[in-house]
This record gives sequence, structure tokens and C-alpha cells, in this order.
Amino acid sequence: MSMLYAVYGSEIDKARAKKDSLVASCRKQKPDAEFFVVDGDNFSEKALEELYSSQGLFVKKHIVVLDRLLVSKKPKDDGDGTKDVIKDIILSSFPKMAESESVFILFNEPFDAKTLAQVKKYAKDIFVFGEKKEKKEKDTSTFSIVDAYAMKDRRGAWVNYQKCIRAGIAPEAIHGALFWKMKTLLLEKKEKRESRFSKNFTESELDEILTELNKIYHGIRSDGGEMEIELEKFLLK
Repeated sequence: MSMLYAVYGSEIDKARAKKDSLVASCRKQKPDAEFFVVDGDNFSEKALEELYSSQGLFVKKHIVVLDRLLVSKKPKDDGDGTKDVIKDIILSSFPKMAESESVFILFNEPFDAKTLAQVKKYAKDIFVFGEKKEKKEKDTSTFSIVDAYAMKDRRGAWVNYQKCIRAGIAPEAIHGALFWKMKTLLLEKKEKRESRFSKNFTESELDEILTELNKIYHGIRSDGGEMEIELEKFLLK
């Protein structure tokens, strides 16, 4: 059974609310699943493959939000000099996502006709909000937090964290975005590909950060606590 869902439309606020509701429902049904938000800034083809390839009884499952990746035109280098487009990578991954035991949720503005045909072919459920494309204001996102943290601007990361919390963004989504970003940077370091973010860390630093983020997640799951508070402590260290 397909575990790929699509939530999209020109009424982006209504679509976002539905996406958040769907995430909450999936997390309730799969309390042990890890949660990630993947966007155009932290996207990694190899990391995405790891998420949809995880199979088996004792392999941890994931709930993954693909945040407006099907409108991204940002080129990615796959390591051999070939340039791909995030959108094309996502579309070609639909069959694997649909077969995966993990949950994938597409959150997007209106699709073009060709993309929509692929979404309808592979998605288990589709939720549409609005028909006409409307101009929307720039919204508060996790980009500002992870970018500041990746530049080792702890104060900037904390200030933007507070803005996102006030805007209603779930701290779990922020945790997932931070974890994904750090994992992407670690892959870059291992593959000897330096970016303006990965050059700020050593491999051991990234390993330590990922370990700490994992401890926060699993500690809350096993011992209780509030993600909002624990994540704030992490950012202020």
C-alpha cells in the first residue's frame, strides 16, 4: 500500500494546516517513527534514498515532509559532474516512496499538469486547496534557523527559533530540519565536498551534534519532556 500523500494548492495556509494535521495523525499512528522536513535548502539525494530504502521489521521508519521541492530549480551535483534538478529527482523517486514503509508527504503550491499526473499515479491520498495561484507573503520557515546554526550563529538561530515558535511551527519540525541539515553537512564532509556551511564544522563536531539531537528525540520519547524546551537549550549551548 502506498504511503505517499500530497497536500497542495494556491491556498497555501489551508494546505499547510492540512499538512500539519496529517503529520500529527501519522505520528500518532507511528509513535516510534522519526520525523524529518526536507526542503530545497537541505535536500540531499543520497539522504533521501536512505529514507525511502529503509525496510525490514527492525528498521526504524520515518515520516518525511517534502516541503515545496516540486517547484525548486536548484541544481545539485551528484558527485560525477552531472547536474540534476531536485524536482526531477523527486519525481523519479515516486515509485520507491510509494513502496516504502515510511510515510512521505508532499507539501506544495499548485503542480503543473505533467507533475500532477505523476502525483495522481503514485499518491495514496491527495488534498487540494484552492485553484487559482495567488501571490503569498514570505512565511516564517525553518530555513532561518538551520542556516544561522550552520553558520555557527547561535544567537541568530535562537532569535529565529523564537519567531518560528510564535508563528506556530512545531518544534518537532524544527528538530527534524536541524537533524537533516547536519546529516547533509556530514555527508558533504565525508565526500570531500565543502560548502559555505560544511566548512564551518569538522566531522567529529557534526557527529557530536547529530548524537545530541538523537538523544533529545529519544529522551523525550522514553522519559517525557518538551521538545520546545530541550531544543531551545540545545540552540543556546
